[in-house]
Amino acid sequence: MNPSETPPLLTPTRRRLSIFLKLASIGALILLLHIPLLLTDSVLSERKGYQRQAISEIAGLWGRDQLVTGPVLAVPYAYKTQRFRSRVVAGEAIQVEETELAGATAYFLPEALTAGGSVDTELRHRGIYDVPVYDTKLHLAGWFRPDFFAAGIEADRIDWEKACVLFGVSDLRGLRSVSPLQITGGKAAAFDSVDGAVGGFLPLGAGIDCAEEGARLDFAFTVALQGSERLRIVPVGKITTVALDSTWRDPSFCGAYLPVKRQVSAGGFKAEWETSHFSRGFPQSWTTRMSSNDEMMRKIAAAGFGVAFAQPVDGYRLAERAEKYGLLFFALVFAVFFLFEVTAGLMIHPLQYALVGAGLCLFFLGFLALSEFLDAGLAYGVAAAACTALISLYSWSFLQTGWRTLVIVGGLVATYGYLYFVLRSQDFALLAGTAALFVALALVMYGTRRINWYSLGMNRQLSSA
Repeated sequence: MNPSETPPLLTPTRRRLSIFLKLASIGALILLLHIPLLLTDSVLSERKGYQRQAISEIAGLWGRDQLVTGPVLAVPYAYKTQRFRSRVVAGEAIQVEETELAGATAYFLPEALTAGGSVDTELRHRGIYDVPVYDTKLHLAGWFRPDFFAAGIEADRIDWEKACVLFGVSDLRGLRSVSPLQITGGKAAAFDSVDGAVGGFLPLGAGIDCAEEGARLDFAFTVALQGSERLRIVPVGKITTVALDSTWRDPSFCGAYLPVKRQVSAGGFKAEWETSHFSRGFPQSWTTRMSSNDEMMRKIAAAGFGVAFAQPVDGYRLAERAEKYGLLFFALVFAVFFLFEVTAGLMIHPLQYALVGAGLCLFFLGFLALSEFLDAGLAYGVAAAACTALISLYSWSFLQTGWRTLVIVGGLVATYGYLYFVLRSQDFALLAGTAALFVALALVMYGTRRINWYSLGMNRQLSSA
């Protein structure tokens, strides 16, 4: 061929084949780019493991999530039971029915219980990780009315002298002190460790010397407690009222009941709960004769409510959610490049697509790394700005004009900005994400509405031999 002659254009068939191969290579590249995303996800899982380890270490020394249970009045009693025993009468073994006393324990919950206190919080540090911990003084007051007859408990002998009030928390290492139990009409009694049939399911007990059938027993005591992450209280009262306040600005109310009143501001929160026995799932009284303490303890623990001292959305959670939109990033950016190819006659090599994709992947790793040292929002902004600058400057080298590069810059800025909005708006994330996909698809449709895909040429010529 004469070098001065113009090389022939691709035939329509080869043009269509060229477009198909380019689209296939872009699709394959998007699939391959999931490999670095998966590697980033494994790094994220590893860092979250380190975070959980730091939380566990601090909680193990300071105090874990605390569940306050009690007080519960325990009263030992005896009841008659019939047993058959073997006896030898006139040289023959016969079964003789005998009546004997067997022991059990009756448990009575308060007719009314009020609990309240201020919760002081702080952040403890282990390496680069922060763990919210708290300490509080809870004042508990209320009254019992132990009535075996009203509770339907058959008792032939009641040992009122061994009656005691039981109390417990889920992590005793965080229990700093419990004031003596004040009982109206009786002596103050100190709490001590108990075990056995009477106090088998709650670890602390205080003996009382004024319990009697049907009598009202008013009580009050104070608990100094420390723990981490969550504080919950079990509504053991027939009517339970709880009031908590704290300077923590990001409370997450949790458990079986939400507050009936709450006030959350930059200065902290105040919350009040009020519950009745109708919905809590366990009775006001029971005995070891009829119910298992382990079963009752599971039901009681399930009814706990309180507050979790949640931290603002951290970088790990944002990074984990952002990775789910990696496919969207690749598809949008590569679609713009491909449209430039088919409409402006550019030739963008697959390696250039791959390098741009690597820059997009680097955003997720950069955001994850920066979020360990910066505020999540600032880390996101720095990572997005760095990747936008990197990809835009590199694209400038093969897009050939400034306005095309500005399109890439504007698209990346809009995509990163909208993604941040979606990540922060947890309640509307699905709606916002769907709307973004709809708008992106509409823009692609509008930009390609005049293209005749059957007669489309890539404006590429065969190179001369």
